[in-house]
Amino acid sequence: MEWERYSIEEDADSRTYEFCSDGPNGRIRKAVRFQHRPGLGRNVYNLLFGDYDPGTGHIDDRVISNNGDAMAILRTVAEAVENFVNLNPQAIILILASSASRMRLYQMSIASALPEISAKYEVLGIKNGEDEPFKKGVNYEAFLVIKRFA
Repeated sequence: MEWERYSIEEDADSRTYEFCSDGPNGRIRKAVRFQHRPGLGRNVYNLLFGDYDPGTGHIDDRVISNNGDAMAILRTVAEAVENFVNLNPQAIILILASSASRMRLYQMSIASALPEISAKYEVLGIKNGEDEPFKKGVNYEAFLVIKRFA
């Protein structure tokens, strides 16, 4: 099934992906950045996502745009993850959220697309500092996404 998503632009080092959200609040620049976190593991990259200021390069992960296109945005973020992991197949993507409500949104989105996601990636949920295979209905503190190799 083809999902609605936005076109993304990749930066020169393939760590930042930009796109625009279009909705009732106008055109809002967004970005996904993969920050290398070697202190957490050699191949760990934190996924940072939010409104983007191209002048400063700052990504605000706390702003709430309410542009009516949350699913298209999340699918676009998923496409950025796929592009990044295809270029960096050993990467482990760490997904945290800036609020409990965003974590719930991420969790529900993963749960709703789990069959498609699980075909390409192993998704682990982190709870009480321990990781486990993602399960629907469990509230996690963070997620790890790891490419599956056939």
